Amino acid sequence: MGSTMGARIQAYDWSGSPLGPIETWPEALRITLGNMLHSAFATYLAWGADLITFYNDPALKLRGNRPEALGQPLPQAWSEIWEIASPMVTRALRGETTYVQDVPIDIVQRRTHPEETWWTGSVSPVMDGADQLGGVLIILQETTERVLTEQRLRFLVDLSTRLRGVAGAREVMATAAEMLGRHLRANRAGYYELSEGGESFAVERDWTDATTPSFTGEHRISDFGPLIDHELRAGRTVCIDDALAHPLTGEDPVAAEFLRAGKRSTIIAPLVRDGRLVASFYVHHTEPRHWRDDEVSLIQEVAERTWTSILRARAETALRHSEERFRQFAEHSSTVLWIQDLETHEMEYVSPAYEAIWGEPVEVALRDPGHWAKALHPDDRDRASTTLERVQRGEEGTHEYHIIRPDGGVRWIRDTFFPIRDEQGRIRRVGGIAQDLTQHEGSIVYVVDGDEASRRDLSLLLQGAGYEVKSFASAQSFLAVAPVLVPGCVVLDTRSPEAGGLTIPRELKARRAGLPVIVLGEAGRNVAVGVQAMKAGAVDFLDMPYQPEQVLDALASAQATIRERAEQDQATERVKALIAALPPREREVLDGLLAGGTNKTIARDLGLSPRTVEAHRARIMERLGAQSLPELVQIAVAAGLQSKPQDRQG
Repeated sequence: MGSTMGARIQAYDWSGSPLGPIETWPEALRITLGNMLHSAFATYLAWGADLITFYNDPALKLRGNRPEALGQPLPQAWSEIWEIASPMVTRALRGETTYVQDVPIDIVQRRTHPEETWWTGSVSPVMDGADQLGGVLIILQETTERVLTEQRLRFLVDLSTRLRGVAGAREVMATAAEMLGRHLRANRAGYYELSEGGESFAVERDWTDATTPSFTGEHRISDFGPLIDHELRAGRTVCIDDALAHPLTGEDPVAAEFLRAGKRSTIIAPLVRDGRLVASFYVHHTEPRHWRDDEVSLIQEVAERTWTSILRARAETALRHSEERFRQFAEHSSTVLWIQDLETHEMEYVSPAYEAIWGEPVEVALRDPGHWAKALHPDDRDRASTTLERVQRGEEGTHEYHIIRPDGGVRWIRDTFFPIRDEQGRIRRVGGIAQDLTQHEGSIVYVVDGDEASRRDLSLLLQGAGYEVKSFASAQSFLAVAPVLVPGCVVLDTRSPEAGGLTIPRELKARRAGLPVIVLGEAGRNVAVGVQAMKAGAVDFLDMPYQPEQVLDALASAQATIRERAEQDQATERVKALIAALPPREREVLDGLLAGGTNKTIARDLGLSPRTVEAHRARIMERLGAQSLPELVQIAVAAGLQSKPQDRQG
């Protein structure tokens, strides 16, 4: 028959077989055997009622150390996999053909260790020439190598995708350990880094199954033996199938430590940088286990990718912390920090204090390159234009100018500017720190009193209490400059005609100015007078004659109101700035949430997946400091954001 198996079939003693001597075999069996022996695929033939087994040369390579199957009933020859093969053989005996692809099969007998294998094949009936069923033909192809390669590649793609989305180094360790541990069906997996001296290592995060304790904590290198230490420092991966039998762990103390630590079998992939062992990735199994070569190479690859991702995460974390420190400084500073592109004149960054000083949203300055100059007082525009020329020459300096706010108020600004060079040393941008000189330290009280002596006495009282005082002889003179005044309290003595009665609180209330008014007057124990003052907009009313402590208490309360309002305004402006800085897609998702949309409806409206919307939503909540969706909506609405109608059709 021209082959190894052909010769074996010829030499086999068939006299005791249900098939009898070869000379008595039916023609259909001879023809089928001839075709089988010439096939390039691993092929089995099970003939007759007893399913006597034949196979060809390609099948020899797949059998390994298994007992001889030739001439044996197929259920006996395939005893360890008969539970899987039996249903397909039964269908073939009924005249049906079965085709399977990449079927996983655990094989125990083929090698010295159990195997997880994958197979593609067909099981079909064979006729005996008399239109009767003669046997079953089984054509096999082992696809284990291809399946394992595809699994490995898919895993590495998934790992890289997951790690790119992880921000912190500890989370990188935990993610890689969990993914690899689950993929290999191990009991424990983790990553560790060595101490500076190299005598110990620390496991910060690891993954374990439900039965194995964590390996986190500090460990001494010496506990695991000098031989393993030497291998790892040389950059060689340690692969141990059984700690009780391996040369690296054969010594009693080392083997005992491995068993105590729950890692009878293990792989440790070292990371050596600049000749020094810096970290390792490990996988532990509590029972003996044969590690395949592809599993070893996978762990080595995961170790390298984890190290790279940890370095990236730490660098990004350091950058975020640096940016966060700058952001916190900028957002809490009462001065305006700004950066301008010298070529386009566009403002690349303007800190939130701009809104309080310039009296308009930050977006206005960012949107219009010429807006900054337009806000300058006409008398100061020529000097400001020369500033950019000085910066382009590499100069630093300070200049002062006035701006006109949209409400007509005038502010006096001191601006410190400096050039910003790129990597080639060219001046591409200019930065600055703008301070509002119209702001004053300490508390300011505006005294409005038409009586000079009374005004002087009241001013002396307040100055003695530590207040900065600006006095006005009439309501008219005060209201003329009220729009540009620094927030403070107004003490209004209504006893003189020049004070204008309750005109000042009414006007300030109508303008919504941040200037609380304390009214002094003669009520003669008539409560209605005080009520009238409060309705006009006063925050307090003191009847003459008043005690100094009463005025000071009223001022303290009013100043607290100013501070509270300022803090609220600052918080609101900060949220506005954060919302304005959202990427366009996140802003669209936020609008959808405010409109009452769900992840599913928003995803449909924006042409995204619900999972992508969920990711955008999580980032928005993180940026705005919201712990829940209701809190996110509350923060956005408080910042003045209004919901937009959403298309809910379909």
